[in-house]
Formats: sequence, C-alpha cells, structure tokens
Amino acid sequence: MNPRRVLLLEEPGWGGVHTMTRTLIDALSAQGWQVTELPWRQSSWTTLVEAAKLHDVIVGTHNFGPTYCGAALKAITGKPLVSWVHGPLMDVLQEAGTSAVKKLWLRWLYKQVSQFVCVSRTTQDALLSFTTLGKQQRCTVVPNGIAPMPVGQPIHVHAGHGGEGMPPLLLGYVGRLSAEKRPHLLLDTLRCLPDEAQLGIVGDGPLHRQMVHAGMDLLAQGRVHFLGKHPSGKSLYQPWQMTLLTSRYEGCPMTALESLACGVPCVSLPIPAMRELYERDAPYLLARGDAPVALAEAVMTVLSLPAQQVRDDIARIVARHSVEGFAGNWQEVLHTL
Repeated sequence: MNPRRVLLLEEPGWGGVHTMTRTLIDALSAQGWQVTELPWRQSSWTTLVEAAKLHDVIVGTHNFGPTYCGAALKAITGKPLVSWVHGPLMDVLQEAGTSAVKKLWLRWLYKQVSQFVCVSRTTQDALLSFTTLGKQQRCTVVPNGIAPMPVGQPIHVHAGHGGEGMPPLLLGYVGRLSAEKRPHLLLDTLRCLPDEAQLGIVGDGPLHRQMVHAGMDLLAQGRVHFLGKHPSGKSLYQPWQMTLLTSRYEGCPMTALESLACGVPCVSLPIPAMRELYERDAPYLLARGDAPVALAEAVMTVLSLPAQQVRDDIARIVARHSVEGFAGNWQEVLHTL
C-alpha cells in the first residue's frame, strides 16, 4: 500500500510559503490523501509525537523550524521526513548573518532528512552547494503551482490623472517590506519613470516606517500609496498595469506567479530565480541590470510591446506552473517514501 497519511508541520503566516502550504493541503486532500496540519510552535510535544506515530510521512513546510521539529520526530518514530526548501539557502543564511557553528549544525541536521523538495533549480543548486546528500537522500525540484485565483476583496487604488494630461500608469508591489526584498528600490524606480507613474505598495514589515520617510516627496505628489496588508486574489493585482519585484533573492516567488495568473505582467530585477522563470518565454520582463533605472526601462519596454504578445507569453509561463502538475509531482515524491 502506498502511504496515504501525511503530517504537515507548518509555520502559520502571511506570504508565499503559507499560500503554497494551503495549496498542497488542498491538492493532496482532493486526491484522497489524509493530511494533518499542525503548527509546530503552538502544538505540545506530546501532540506532535502522537501525530507522527499515526502518519506515514512527515513534511516540514520550511527547511528551518518545521524541519528541525520534523528531524526530532523522525528520530523518535522512524517516519521519513520531507523538507520543503523555498529560498536559496546560501543567500538566506548570509542575509541572516548565520554563524559558522550554526551552519555546521545545519549540515548535520540536513543529513536526517529523507527527501528535499526544492521550488526551483535555483533553490536546489543553493542547497547542494551547502550540503552533500547521503546515499539514502533524494532531492527533487517541484516548482510552485498556481491555483485559480479567487476574485478576493476589492482594493482601493488611488489613481490621479497623471502628468501633462496623460492617463496614470498604475504599478503595484505585493510583499513584505524587509531588507531581502529591497523595497527602497521601488521608490527610486518610480523616480526614474514618467510623472504619470504611480505605485501602490501592499504589505508590511520592519522597513515600513523608513519607506514612508524616504518616499515623502512621492507621497506629496500622490505618486506612491501604502495600502497595508490585503488578502490575495484577482482584485489585488488587476488594478495594476504591472507589478514590480525588487528582491535580492527568491526561490519561486508567488507574487510573480499570482500576478501573471491574473494577466498582469510582473517586472523584476534579473536575480537567478526570475531568470529561471522568465528567460524561456518573456525575457523582457527582466531588467538588464540591478539599478532602478534598469527596472524602469523594463517597465517602459513592456508598455511598448503588443498587448497580445505579452498575454500569450504570460499564459505559457502560467501553464508550466499549473496546480495539477504541482500536485502530481508532490504525490510522486510522497509515493516513493
């Protein structure tokens, strides 16, 4: 009999990891798998151990906290452990200033993992540059899948009249306002665009106050709007003509996939994960460099292209990230365990 019972150790939150955890639960449940999700921080140790004993496979929904917990449960119960790796590990560790001792401990801990699932080749390459797999370990790339987007709660877009009588160019950003996302580049990009360009920023984080202070001139001009957190859905992306992505690194960003699934181009700096996502079908969605002016030039390039060409290219990218393919790949991984 193939294993049919999966214990998911999750880290509740807002963002792409949480979105994909929900997508995986729904996809496996629809195929008859019995999925139990437990927030590992909020669950008692007795609850976690008893749950692990009753399930066939343990899945840590992130390669840090949930995987640490999963490794301990594997040691107690002998159940196979899957670690879901979302971001490029070396970049994440560098951003966090991880010590050499912590890295040594992580290499030991990752030897306890039965199967790694990476969201992109970029993520896999980073993992394998950090640790060497044992003979009994496997590593598989399963790109994130995008489920049909609900309409969602409407978002209020502050759209002025643009400059010199031009219609406004409405741009959006959806994500955490934190150092690795480099949100300050959004403001500099906006300053490189025509006066009719306006930016709506959806999200929150430790850099929010700094962003507001740095963007006072744009706020006074009515060109930037801080909109706070907002539930995902078509209504979150479709008010924009384009979304922007300025991250220092990504794995397989859900912001980009969600935007494309809503028919809205997402223009990005040329980090490895985005090159992997775009170069085959829509390389013009990548800036030609890391400077804000390069991102602004990419925005203007997209505006100059035939709309049907952009729609067709986006549709091919979205088709390669179907939720059906995502679910099938995950089931194959779990069956082997």
